[in-house]
Amino acid sequence: MKMTTLHLLILEDNPDDAELAVKELERKGFDVKWTRVDTEKAFREALAEKPDLILSDYHVPSFDAVAALQIYRQLKLEIPLIIFSGTIGEEMAVECMKSGATDYVLKDNLSRLCPVVKRALEEMKTYRKNRQAEESLRESESRYKRLYSMTRLMCDNLPELMWTKDLENRFIFANKACCEKLLNAKDIDEPVGKTDMYFADREKKSHPENPEYHTFGETCTGSDLVVLETKKPLRFEEFGNLKKRLVHLDVYKAPFLDEKGNLIGTVGCARDITREKEIEKEIEKEQRKAEEEKEKLEAQLRQSQKMEAIGTLAGGIAHDFNNLLTVIIGNAQLSLMNAIEDKSLRNGIEEIKKAGEKAASLTRQLLAFSRKQIIKPEVLDINIVVNETKKMLKRVIGEDIEFQTVLEPRLWKVYADFGQIDQIIINMVINARDAMPQGGKLTIDTTNADLNKNYFHEHDIEEEPGPYVILAVSDTGSGMDKETQERIFEPFFTTKEVGKGTGLGLSTIYGIVKQNNGFVWVYSEPGQGSTFKIYLPKMKNDAENAEKKQTPVDDPGGSETVLVVEDDDFLRNMAQNALRRYGYKVLVAENGEDALRVCKELDGQIDLMITDVIMPKMGGKKLAERLQPLYPQIKVIYMSGYTDNAIVHHGVLAPELNFIEKPFSPEGLARKAREVLGSGK
Repeated sequence: MKMTTLHLLILEDNPDDAELAVKELERKGFDVKWTRVDTEKAFREALAEKPDLILSDYHVPSFDAVAALQIYRQLKLEIPLIIFSGTIGEEMAVECMKSGATDYVLKDNLSRLCPVVKRALEEMKTYRKNRQAEESLRESESRYKRLYSMTRLMCDNLPELMWTKDLENRFIFANKACCEKLLNAKDIDEPVGKTDMYFADREKKSHPENPEYHTFGETCTGSDLVVLETKKPLRFEEFGNLKKRLVHLDVYKAPFLDEKGNLIGTVGCARDITREKEIEKEIEKEQRKAEEEKEKLEAQLRQSQKMEAIGTLAGGIAHDFNNLLTVIIGNAQLSLMNAIEDKSLRNGIEEIKKAGEKAASLTRQLLAFSRKQIIKPEVLDINIVVNETKKMLKRVIGEDIEFQTVLEPRLWKVYADFGQIDQIIINMVINARDAMPQGGKLTIDTTNADLNKNYFHEHDIEEEPGPYVILAVSDTGSGMDKETQERIFEPFFTTKEVGKGTGLGLSTIYGIVKQNNGFVWVYSEPGQGSTFKIYLPKMKNDAENAEKKQTPVDDPGGSETVLVVEDDDFLRNMAQNALRRYGYKVLVAENGEDALRVCKELDGQIDLMITDVIMPKMGGKKLAERLQPLYPQIKVIYMSGYTDNAIVHHGVLAPELNFIEKPFSPEGLARKAREVLGSGK
């Protein structure tokens, strides 16, 4: 037979009496776990163990059943307390039970102990069950009241019209908006128990001059019946009158079920969508306007396509000829570095170099020759062009692309044609949009930059050093590999499908920028987006003033150990040569894993790491995290071809980290290294 476990607390000064009680209970089938106490302190401590039942002798030295019952009442214990005594009389036992005791048993009548205990436990079990049910009911009622109040409060603060009806189409509930705007009720309680027709008849009587006047309810009664018959939700649009104003309504009705799933009525909601419909018409108007603008752009594109045959020929010749010129000019530059003392040889090589540069100028003219625009250069603030083009750009890129501009508030002026700059922005944004078919982020930046001759020499750019205004467009799209980047400015070269583009966009940008004595720089990684930077020279007069205001700079040299991590061989070698030129000890690695290998083999300290952000195998941020435990004092400069705003806000780097944007000059790199090493960051 399964035994019942009983956790028993005995208040008794006689251990023998306590043990007799326990044995009697065990003999009757209880598995007794018991504790005996004989002081108030021990009694209070034992209560913390939450016993199932308390046996208390009436007379205990310094602490008896009366005191125990007083504590029992104070703590509001839900534990049966049975008086277990050999001397208590019936009158005294009754007083104890009035004070809270469950029952009493005389010690000389132990056969009664077990039935009394069982009855006390059963009664307590029943009491707790009933109390729990009552509490659940009270809690349910309270929760229902709170829910109703919250629902009422929430619904009354919503602009939508909301209501519930019973099976007879009588209102159970109507929110404030429904009462005021739809039913024109006096208060929120008036609709309860009434149908739509009550309010419809009242409105007709108040508008005898307009027999066609109707309220929303008259036109919806039929739909209520459909919902009740089909037990399915219904959504529709209709016209109705709200406060004597004809409106367009979006209406939703559904079955109203009780907790058991029985149909008890309908629930409805109506929303005034008049303004939305008006906006839709405005959007359609704007779309038609955009289509007209698109047709104008397509007309310009068709004009470019007429020159496709001759343009392809010119582009092909220029491309092949530029390959030859690269070899000629490049070898001429290398020869000049070696021909130091032989002046006659240097003069001959200089002539070869100049001839190559003139030939390169001719090829640039060939690439831009098919453009037919009338040029009207003027003093121009590129920020103004960006802001005036922004509205049209938002329609072009669509809603699935996040678009932001970060404009230098004190941007230098340039001397250029407004229409050409506008065309550059549009072409770059369209290319960025097409690179993000699934959506993404597009950023337009403007900034000022003062570039020296070392920058142009290291990047093989045939331009004049000086102050430039930079217009950058960055996207988070598909990006390009190096092979694609090498061809993007060729006329009619495109990676798009047939009919999706002619390949003239970037070549047109290239021709415009070259015609304005500027240059284009591109940074892109497959899967990591692209950044196109347009460099246009600052107005000459402003440039002269800027040169007068320049102040001498500190020596950017140093002797610390620098680790350069860059997957581009040319850029890695340039950075290495530049830093060594300024006195730094330089280690190089082509990616994150290679950098870990270099550090493992190094016996010494690395003071600074200059790393590309995005590299194959392991990026710069991950590499810095791996090196931090090995070199706690190491400082890090992140470099990238993406603009500072694009890469920081894209979530790759935190804004407080040290960052240098590509392209940079050797001096700029050394100066940044000196700044970080000396800053203590």
